[in-house]
Amino acid sequence: MASISGKKEIDARRHLFALDKTNKGVNVAMWKFFQDKGIVSTDKEVLDLVKGGRPFVLKVATRIWNEHRHELQLNLCPACGKIARTPKVKQCRFCFHDWH
Repeated sequence: MASISGKKEIDARRHLFALDKTNKGVNVAMWKFFQDKGIVSTDKEVLDLVKGGRPFVLKVATRIWNEHRHELQLNLCPACGKIARTPKVKQCRFCFHDWH
């Protein structure tokens, strides 16, 4: 698959945000507000990206991690290896391991 521009990914994430906040467009007044603010996209590429919903966000996060892992400093749990909630916490929210 060809690389997608960062702008398209940002637009897709904003569009997903609007879908989430408006219950997939059911809240018409809020949907109109997001349209007026330019958060809702009509770009075919962007709409194709969000067609799958949440997996798009995971795909982008995975791409960013793969391309920039050497630049990112993450607070990982020493027991399970998952990302801690904040950079400074010392207890895992997943396995509850404490490393104070």
